[in-house]
Amino acid sequence: MNPVGVVLTHTREGFSFVTKHSFASGEFVYYRLGGDRVLARVRHTEPLRDYPVEFLLDPEVDAGDVAVFYGLDASDYQFYRAHARVVGYFDRIVNEFINPRVMPLSGTRIERVDDTILSDVNRVSASEVGSAHIGTILGTKTDAVLSVREMVSQHLSIIAATGAGKSYTVGVIVEELISAKNMASVLIFDPHGEYGVLSDIQNDHSFWEEEYRPRVRIVKPEQIKIRVGDLTPGDFISIMDEGNMSEKMKTLFMRAYESLKKDEKRLTRSFTKNELRETIEGLSDGTNEPSIAGLLWRYDRMVREKIFDDYRSIPLREYFQPGLLTIMDVSGIGEWKQQWIATILLRQLFDAREGTDNERYSEERRPERYLPHPVFVILEEAHRFAPQTGDAKSRQILKKILSEGRKFGIGVCMVSQRPSKLDADALSQCMTQVTMRIINPSDQKQIGESIESVSRDLLDELPALARGQAITSGVAINTPIIVEIRERRTTQIRGTSKDAPRVWREQMQDERSETIETRPSYELDVGV
Repeated sequence: MNPVGVVLTHTREGFSFVTKHSFASGEFVYYRLGGDRVLARVRHTEPLRDYPVEFLLDPEVDAGDVAVFYGLDASDYQFYRAHARVVGYFDRIVNEFINPRVMPLSGTRIERVDDTILSDVNRVSASEVGSAHIGTILGTKTDAVLSVREMVSQHLSIIAATGAGKSYTVGVIVEELISAKNMASVLIFDPHGEYGVLSDIQNDHSFWEEEYRPRVRIVKPEQIKIRVGDLTPGDFISIMDEGNMSEKMKTLFMRAYESLKKDEKRLTRSFTKNELRETIEGLSDGTNEPSIAGLLWRYDRMVREKIFDDYRSIPLREYFQPGLLTIMDVSGIGEWKQQWIATILLRQLFDAREGTDNERYSEERRPERYLPHPVFVILEEAHRFAPQTGDAKSRQILKKILSEGRKFGIGVCMVSQRPSKLDADALSQCMTQVTMRIINPSDQKQIGESIESVSRDLLDELPALARGQAITSGVAINTPIIVEIRERRTTQIRGTSKDAPRVWREQMQDERSETIETRPSYELDVGV
């Protein structure tokens, strides 16, 4: 036994114990109940007894010395009252913690946990197939490990304020997913072009194992195309309509679109931009020329965008393969175009996985849509694609995948620094959460309302978390914990803040070294 305290009293919310140790919020202890060891999480600590105010009036005199002078035992003032919340005992049959619903009585010994007890926090071990070792449990050397099976199938959120280590943590999780123990099929939707450094993975021998070599593919903005035949009528109208498109124009466009779709000659391929334009022109009947002209003007303006193509689209089978990390760099592309790219990507992905599982697609029938394995999509700046307010074309399909994607093996990781701007329903569908430092009160409130598995006292720690610390909770782990994110194996992601003073000084030094000192050819009249 390793007793560190004794229970003082308990309430319905938890219990308090007396100890000489100063426990940090989030640390674990346990007590014995019959043959079970019941885990508890420390909420906060406070002094058990304060010195009299008179002992503290002179900062030059140690309060302990004053206590001794008056015949008191100074050690009596070195105890803490620690408040803890019961987690439960681990039941290996159901593989989860069970709350005994019985609080420890006054006088019950409290013991410090060891690695054996803490390892029950993890659903899987760090070296096990299907595991993601993301760091250590705060204040210990015990590994913090997520179950990749649960994380991928039931979605993940990574939420953090700017500078808290969000992109770094994404990199850690990607390293785990693409390692030999998982060989995942992962795509990062990268609005800022900051994840390209993860290409180091494919040349890093530490990721190699026997015949396995992870691969990384970076898709540059100019390589990304949307095939016009992949757009729905609603897509076209949403892009063309800036608020002044008449109902007659919309009706005419719908007729042209449906006419092409019904044309049996088009069944073997998608229609082209010119074919759709010609079909619109063919609807002219002598009475609707102004509407046709207005529709064609809007259509021509839309299809002039280089992102729209007759034949090229998002090649799912090239982007999604086991052991392949695809980084879709959409930096430099306007936000509305990013939303459309995300919309088409997610829509085609859902169709491919659903159609493959339901045997509509195969290697022989529509092989370009045959996708016979689960996939994982990481959406940076997720609040752009599923905002709480405003219109984002990608929100509908993203929410559909979050609610139904589990059946078809589509996992999503939503990454954001502003959860209050993220659709609450979408966030609540992410059943594993990695939540780092959050300071904004509205963001904290959104997290508290969306994450049911984390207690209020643990959420109160969000503003105080250091860089690289995270509250990890949800179905991929047995109980919420505070984690120290491990060191990355690959290069630091470019999302870190610039060291402005260093850059300024280096720039000035470079300019000075290039400047040749010259003297004026005349004397300056400075006056007297």
